[in-house]
Amino acid sequence: MKQVYRSKIDIWLLILILAAWGIPLTFIVWNEFSAMKFSVVLFMLVLTLALLFSIKYTIEGKTLRVDYSFFYSERINIDEITEIVNTHTFLSAPAASLDRIEITYGKNCVVLFPKDKQKFVKQLCDISANHIRVNI
Repeated sequence: MKQVYRSKIDIWLLILILAAWGIPLTFIVWNEFSAMKFSVVLFMLVLTLALLFSIKYTIEGKTLRVDYSFFYSERINIDEITEIVNTHTFLSAPAASLDRIEITYGKNCVVLFPKDKQKFVKQLCDISANHIRVNI
């Protein structure tokens, strides 16, 4: 059975992105309008939002797949997961929120934040043949 979890998106991040691209759009419209500049900035805004909303985590069988558009994709064997902990790191990660979880597997880790964090973690623990330490 395949279960897809979308990333939670913090409202402050949406506001920041809209301001970052909206201010230049407003400036272009109110001062010497240029269709080319307007199109480029609007395209960048749409691309940024599309990337933000494309973050997803898929559990299928014993595999967790982390997808961030066409930039990042990783497959993790759920049986290799040893620990899941809360983190508020600013480090780059396929998560659109600062209220994140860090999943440790083998010598690696990935930071993410599904909308339904509790259900996501429970499903990983139910699938894993090994004991996963959870501290969330």
